[in-house]
Amino acid sequence: MKSCEILACSFSEWYPHFKKVTFPSRVIPLSQEFVDYLLADNLVLRSDQALFTYDTGNESSSSDSEDDEEGWIKAESETPALEAPHFEDIDKKIANVIDEFGGKVFVKLNWSSPKDASWIALNNSLQCHMPADVHLLLKSSDFVLHDLTQPFKDCEDHVINSEPVKYDLVLRKWIEINPANEFRCFVRNKILIGISQRDDSIYCAHIEIEKEDIVRDIMSFFNEQIGPKFPLDNYVMDVVRQRKDKIVLVDINPYGITTDALLFDWNENLLQTSNNSEAATCSYSAPDFRFIAEESGIRTNPLRRYCVPEDIAHLTSGEDPYKLMDLLKLRSGQADTTDSD
Repeated sequence: MKSCEILACSFSEWYPHFKKVTFPSRVIPLSQEFVDYLLADNLVLRSDQALFTYDTGNESSSSDSEDDEEGWIKAESETPALEAPHFEDIDKKIANVIDEFGGKVFVKLNWSSPKDASWIALNNSLQCHMPADVHLLLKSSDFVLHDLTQPFKDCEDHVINSEPVKYDLVLRKWIEINPANEFRCFVRNKILIGISQRDDSIYCAHIEIEKEDIVRDIMSFFNEQIGPKFPLDNYVMDVVRQRKDKIVLVDINPYGITTDALLFDWNENLLQTSNNSEAATCSYSAPDFRFIAEESGIRTNPLRRYCVPEDIAHLTSGEDPYKLMDLLKLRSGQADTTDSD
């Protein structure tokens, strides 16, 4: 995978060519100042963008509520104030797009959406109703941080790549999508070789029943709308099958470990890129379609790990065995203390 392939999968690169077969979207170029703001550690929202409102006009408030309020005021007076950044031009553009799209948008940067940060939103969703929602999700996302700091991390030429990235804020019209109808498609040497159920944490009985129609619809969409127009030989596209004979493009991703292979594996032969591969054979057969065929086959949703403290996530996943050893020693020590008592 090369850096030029990563850049070709940037939203602003492919969207103009496929806007008729994907969701309505608007692209807002980001200034370096806004990018620096996203990279900064602190998160301060302007008062006119507050996500929470507190009504102090209730005359019947209890004494406890008044004491709590006084406590907050005292704490705020003793805490050094951080100045909220002002991006009036960008925020105005965001507000205008939100109004244009009916009051709700989906947000992402060049490649990634902040789906790992949905837990922090009031509605536990990526649905944005105001500029503050956009700020909060972008600032809270590790996926967005990866876009901003390591977009070429897995590229073979990332060391010599010195081309600065022009970052964009992408606002897409909010469309309710049934995750059971989303699929990830793998294109190698310009041939559709594999299709995976997009959400492998759920079992969908209808996929088994409709699998032939699903493959047929996706193949027709790829051969007619995407394959002849997209310049790369290898890439991954996400689509949603809204109904029979109706496929909508969701995203185009780099072909490599940067992109989750889901029910495939980047190390298996089918996904390996080579001039001497069996691509010619695949061109005369249907792509390999993989889906969760029974409830026992579902996988844990990897996004759930972002909803808990990092130490707990490491313990449950086994990523840090030393933390587990320390926990076991602590529990053992507590048990010994109890026995001695």
